[in-house]
Amino acid sequence: MRRLLLLAGLAGCGGNDRPSVDAGIDAASITLTCDTYCKQIQANCQGANQQYGSMDQCTQACASFPVGTSAVTDTTGNTLGCRIHYAAAASTTPAPDCPHAGPAGDVISSASPGACSGGDVCTSFCTLEIMACGTVIAPLSGNPRDSTGNPLFQYHDPDNCVNLCHLDFDKTHNYSTTAMGDSLACRLSAAVTAAVSLDSEKLNCRNTADNATGPCVGTASP
Repeated sequence: MRRLLLLAGLAGCGGNDRPSVDAGIDAASITLTCDTYCKQIQANCQGANQQYGSMDQCTQACASFPVGTSAVTDTTGNTLGCRIHYAAAASTTPAPDCPHAGPAGDVISSASPGACSGGDVCTSFCTLEIMACGTVIAPLSGNPRDSTGNPLFQYHDPDNCVNLCHLDFDKTHNYSTTAMGDSLACRLSAAVTAAVSLDSEKLNCRNTADNATGPCVGTASP
């Protein structure tokens, strides 16, 4: 924990420059695990900067992130290491860094982001959505149904998901755990909830679809 706090403090230095971490820190002491990540982001990203509604949501969503190399050196790229880097930095600069640490890996935007999404927030969304809900060609084991009897999958395959996200989803609204309306932000919030392995949560899979239902219909907010 001491090392993580040191990481957070160093990450906040540097004026207007992006947070950086002293390469002399022992990166091996910062464990790239979902437990490390979720404790950091839940502690440092709260209120308007909150990224997950619960530790369980965070832990389940975290399983969709490639591990990466180091929380010190991973400052870009769609990895767990990158998200831990910014989750630690968020202890001093939560507003810019919590979105980088969150499930999208970046602020949702139609432009090419540059932190932890790997350059494409649609890929972040689709990786998580498909882990939680499966696809037509590769449904989850046993092809489970939600409590209404509908299949969980919403997209034919990963490329189908990413292409529809690029073409159809509103990317002018920031992600939040309370996002509503026809937007990528709302669908991502639904995917985070759907990642929890409970039948009641799996109802959120249909809210991640191109033709979404429930809260992800209508005017987007906030």
